[in-house]
Amino acid sequence: MIKSIGILGGTGQMGRMFAKAFREIGCDVIALGRCSATDEKHLVRESELVIITVPIHETVSVIRRVRGLLNKHQLFSDFTSVKSHVIPEMLETEASLISCHPMFGGMNEMSGQNAILLPVNPGKYLKKYQRLLQDLHLNVVMMADWKKHDETMSVIQGLMHFIHIVFSRTLQSRDIDLQTILSICSPVYQANFAFACRILQRDPKLYTNILMDNPENESILKSFLDEAKQSFKEITKKDEETFSERFESCRDFLGDFGKDFSKQSNFLVESLQKLST
Repeated sequence: MIKSIGILGGTGQMGRMFAKAFREIGCDVIALGRCSATDEKHLVRESELVIITVPIHETVSVIRRVRGLLNKHQLFSDFTSVKSHVIPEMLETEASLISCHPMFGGMNEMSGQNAILLPVNPGKYLKKYQRLLQDLHLNVVMMADWKKHDETMSVIQGLMHFIHIVFSRTLQSRDIDLQTILSICSPVYQANFAFACRILQRDPKLYTNILMDNPENESILKSFLDEAKQSFKEITKKDEETFSERFESCRDFLGDFGKDFSKQSNFLVESLQKLST
């Protein structure tokens, strides 16, 4: 088992959460925020696993400071959501390298959440790191290709965050009476509004980095805008036939996922109804 863990960025939301969780399962943890070079060197020297979880725009500079301090008996990792900028920099080290992406933000309880492991140069550490995260009751998902990771994140994070942010901006630009809208819309539409609010209550810098630092986002967002223009064209021309054909084509593409997640949405709607009564 990995016993000694150093977290650079350990005073931030994610760093604090993981430091607390690691300590609760018996690990020795050094967690530092902004610190002196001496303290940073001490953290690296005393840790078998060194994790970087600083804001995306600061990650590369921290990697460059510490990668030369690591040796072949240590494991180097990061918690960033975009890998294309950081993994090439992290490879310049003697340590084993397993990148990580916790698929959740700061929360009181992380049990059951997903964490992605990318074994770039894992050495002897892959099963140990997997077990460490499983001891936190995380669901560990392996991805061999970090470039594929960024492509996947362009959909999960880039596209979905973009949709909710633009949705909110549209309401703002139209000066929508939110009180009236929310008093009459059903739980289905309230749920969409809730997820938009969830994003916009967080640090704008995080979403700026997620949307602008992943090079795969440009392509997926262009596809989204092209599809939006096509759908808008069908609506303005009242082309019911084409719209219906494309609607049914999308349903076929979703296949069994469409049916399964429709059931999940029923559960969410019923839960929201109970919450509001």
